[in-house]
This record gives sequence, C-alpha cells and structure tokens, in this order.
Amino acid sequence: MSRFSMYDRVQQMRDDAEAVQIAKDEWIRDKAEELSREFPECAMEFYRPSLGLSPYKVGLNSDAAQDAYAIFVESVCLAKAKELYSEAQFMGDVA
Repeated sequence: MSRFSMYDRVQQMRDDAEAVQIAKDEWIRDKAEELSREFPECAMEFYRPSLGLSPYKVGLNSDAAQDAYAIFVESVCLAKAKELYSEAQFMGDVA
C-alpha cells in the first residue's frame, strides 16, 4: 500500500507543478496581449513626414514589413510580460 500512496503523492506533485506552469504561461500570454494593444496597428504608423523619407521607398507598405513588425511586437511584449511576471512573483502578487 505504501508504494501506491507514494506514487499518488508524486503524481499529485507533478500535477501541481503542471498547473502552476499553465497559470504562469496564461498570465504571461494575457499580459503580452494587453501590452501589444499599446502598439500601433501597422508599421506604416511609425512613418513621420519630418524624416524626409518616403515610407514606400523604405518598404513600410509591404506585407513583409507588416509581418516583421508583428513578430517584433510579439517578441517585445512577451519579453516584457516575462519580466513583469518575475517582478510580480518576487513581490508575491502571483503564486
């Protein structure tokens, strides 16, 4: 009987660790989504007439530029969300 109870405890610990990881990942995804709403919708919105460059000449109007911009925003927001999670965990705001 002891072996089975030990197995149950080990399995419970694994399940608890998995639940904590899922909660952490969800918190980070939600925070990254919240942060991404602060960025402009498309790369063309970064164009400023005072720069003296045509946004079409530098390629801001292309689909590739928009794809690269989306990857940039996602990367920045995920990195910041992970940093914020670490800070919140340190302060005891999250489990």
